[in-house]
Amino acid sequence: MFKTTKNKLAMAAVVLASSVSTQLHAEESGTWDLGFDIKTNHLWHGFIVTDGVFTAASLEYKTADEKTTFGLWGGGSFNGEYKEFTYYASHKFTDNFFVEIVNHGNHSGIADSDVDVFDYSSDPSKTGNFIDIGMGYTFAGDMPISVYYSVIVQGVDTVTDEVTGEKERSYTNYIEVSAPVWKGKNGESVSAFIGGSFSPVHDANFYDDEANINTVGFTFSKDLKALGTTFPVSATAMWNPALEIAAFQVGVNFF
Repeated sequence: MFKTTKNKLAMAAVVLASSVSTQLHAEESGTWDLGFDIKTNHLWHGFIVTDGVFTAASLEYKTADEKTTFGLWGGGSFNGEYKEFTYYASHKFTDNFFVEIVNHGNHSGIADSDVDVFDYSSDPSKTGNFIDIGMGYTFAGDMPISVYYSVIVQGVDTVTDEVTGEKERSYTNYIEVSAPVWKGKNGESVSAFIGGSFSPVHDANFYDDEANINTVGFTFSKDLKALGTTFPVSATAMWNPALEIAAFQVGVNFF
């Protein structure tokens, strides 16, 4: 119990110190930005995280050179079944290459009285936390192909050993490739994507029972002008061959 409390206090101290440091530096340089979206459902790496209409908001701080970003992201469905609070940091080494660390906090389905937002164990009855370390690179050219690669290093990414019955980490690897495939005369565009996952230590991983293709699809994007304002809108069609599911999503970015 003392160890758990000690860990929580240490984490709280780190968060507080980071917040104070960011506030002090923000007075001298850097920018803050707020975003808000509404989507018909939430799709992520081939998962239908929630099939109900949901809102998503983000709050970001970027350093003056716009290379480093610290952010908070929150999502919640209208029916109350989905709720997530995620925080992340990323750094752009070049215009084409970035690295990031993302703390996903999807605690949906866990009673508020049972949730422990500081718990990074593999117990899904207490936490939905898992940490991704990722990187992305975009190849320059007429068709700029982007490659994203990530590894889950902590949290609810485990499998049960058939011999010992103990839970072991999968260290799930995920890779996704995307590219623009069409551009219209008025700024409309279509991009296609394909992603897959595997575990270097087990057959099963966070996304499926074996290495597999988890997501294939495309996204259509355009700007919608209404009420004297321009709203970016998108429509995404996604298929997951591993889970044999598919979904269609429409989203509007208000700011």
